[in-house]
Parts: sequence; C-alpha cells; structure tokens
Amino acid sequence: MNAVEKIRPLVGIRQFLDDNPMVGEQRVGSKRFWTGREEKIIRQFYPAGGVAACLAQLPGRSATSIYQRAGLMGVRKPGPSGKVTERQAWTSNEHIDALIRRAYATDATKGAINRLAKTVNRPRWWVSKRATKLGIVPPRFKEAPWSEAELDLIVEHAHKNPATLRRMLARQGFARTETAITVKLKRAGADRTDPDYFTAGALAAAMGVDAKTVTGWIAKGWLKAARRGTERVASQGGDEWWIHRRDIRTFIIENVAAVDIRKVEKFWFVDLLARSA
Repeated sequence: MNAVEKIRPLVGIRQFLDDNPMVGEQRVGSKRFWTGREEKIIRQFYPAGGVAACLAQLPGRSATSIYQRAGLMGVRKPGPSGKVTERQAWTSNEHIDALIRRAYATDATKGAINRLAKTVNRPRWWVSKRATKLGIVPPRFKEAPWSEAELDLIVEHAHKNPATLRRMLARQGFARTETAITVKLKRAGADRTDPDYFTAGALAAAMGVDAKTVTGWIAKGWLKAARRGTERVASQGGDEWWIHRRDIRTFIIENVAAVDIRKVEKFWFVDLLARSA
C-alpha cells in the first residue's frame, strides 16, 4: 500500500478534506509559497487522481491547500461523464449549528467569527452564510420589504436628517440604516425641504445677497443658526447652516439697516413677516 492509499479515507472527498491529511512536515517561512514546479505537479496529477494523487508528490502541502491551489489554477478532476466530481461541499450538523448560534448571540465581531471558523474547521464565509441561512443574521444584500407604516413616517418627516429618522423608526420597532432611509426617500421622490428652515445659501438667494454675507451675519451673532453638518461639509462645498424662519424674522426686525429691500424676493418677504412663527 503506497503513501496515498494509507492516507486517503474511504468516506469520500468531503471527509477527506475535513481531515486535511499531509505528507511530511508542514512548509514554513519562504517555503510556504507555491513554486512553478509544484504547480506543474498539480497540472500533471490532479486531473487523473485529484488531491490524493498530489499528496505524495507534494510533501509539506495539506489536502486542503492542494485543493484550493488547484481551484485557483482552474484545474479540476473530471469524472467518467466529463463533469467535475471532486469539489468541496461544506456540511453542517446540530453541534456546529449550536456553536454558530451561541457565537452570534454572545460576540459577533469579526475576530470572534474567525475563531469560530477555526473551531468548526470551516471557512469564515461559510460560517457567515450558515448564520444567514439559520436566520441568525439578516441577508447582507437583501433588504426586508418596507411596510406602509415605515413609508408614511419617513415621507412625513422627510426633511429631517437620516439619523433622526432612524431613531424615529427604531422607537416604532423598525430597524433601518441611515443609508437605506436616504435611498428609500430618493426612490419615493419625497420632498426633503423643510418650509420652516433655510440653508445659508437658500436664505442668501431669497434676500438677494451673497452666501458669505449670510455667514457673516451668523459669525457676528446677528442671525441665529444651527449647524446641520460639519466643517468638512463646508470645505467640500456643502452648506453647513440651518436657519429657522422665526430667527430670520427676528434678524430682519432687529437689523433693518442690513437688509436691502430692493433685492429681497418680495412675496417671500411679505409671507415671512406676515406669518406668525
């Protein structure tokens, strides 16, 4: 009986790769890198005998590493029909599923899942996929359908920022990310402008002045405003100020000399002063 026959179990490639046998000592240091000679051996022996045929020819290489290298090289072991028969198909059992449930319930960080993958001798991607199939985590790229109650809430408050909308949804028992909320509002064509608030740019256009003039009023303390973004937003050309109409009305009444009535949008101006804040 040769070395390959001694190593290879009779239960099939699935168990064979799970056991992960190897001939000789494991390669370490610079020897762990694959050479052209080794790849030539894979091309020569793998199509006929699969992983088992390559083990004796590649001392220091495990069954799994040979299987993975052959996959990267595009080398396969065809069966009598010409179809590939030797392919890894990771399976689960009650014990593995219990470990996955326990791990995700206690610590679902990347490091913890990596350790779990080593414990169950499965790739990390398989563990994550299994957790999704078990219903422990939601599908990564498939968003749950939006309910009518969710849509009504975000459309009604579309002018508010996504973080606020996320918290409002959470209080109603809905879990949505800020990105998902922003995308949904765009798709719904919701009007995100707030009739009671103006950006510095919008106010400047209504009053017929430059945006720097408005930010100057804010800097001097004449016009009350709140930040709606950060300095980074402003540096990228965004508008970081959020100004309520009642504060605009107060500014105009208290700083009449700073307002050029000839440049102000008259219908907006009349509505602002006539309407109670």
